[in-house]
Amino acid sequence: MSENLTQEEITTLREFKRDLFNLYWERFGVFYIHVMPHPKLEIGKRGLLNAEKESGIVLVFGDKAVKVLDSKPDYLFAELQFGSTWEPTMIPWDAVFRIYDKFQNSASQLRFLQIETNSNPDDSQTKPKSPKPEVTGDGNVIRVDFGGKRNE
Repeated sequence: MSENLTQEEITTLREFKRDLFNLYWERFGVFYIHVMPHPKLEIGKRGLLNAEKESGIVLVFGDKAVKVLDSKPDYLFAELQFGSTWEPTMIPWDAVFRIYDKFQNSASQLRFLQIETNSNPDDSQTKPKSPKPEVTGDGNVIRVDFGGKRNE
């Protein structure tokens, strides 16, 4: 698949993720979304913690874990419960990587995009792109250098 997607392909991918989310919301009692780090991802005051800044976060969706839900063409807004705290959460569709149900009878892995979410295609051409990680391969092992140090 080409690294550079057209605006039409990006829009189609966002619509697909939105439709898939709506299907899970209607059909499954509890399901999970794996969201990757993204410039437009907002998780209230909590934000992403420690390893989540590199590997993303898995969010729980269900009647007891969601207070408010509003699906938009570019993002999903929800008030999600983290422990005893409710956090307003804005999830760009570009950041959604996986969606799966509680018993993993249904699981979808999707392409995530680390681009600024824009409704105006002309604006997206003027924004600088994020640097791409350097990928090196040794035989069957792939090493990805994201340029940061890990806290291990």
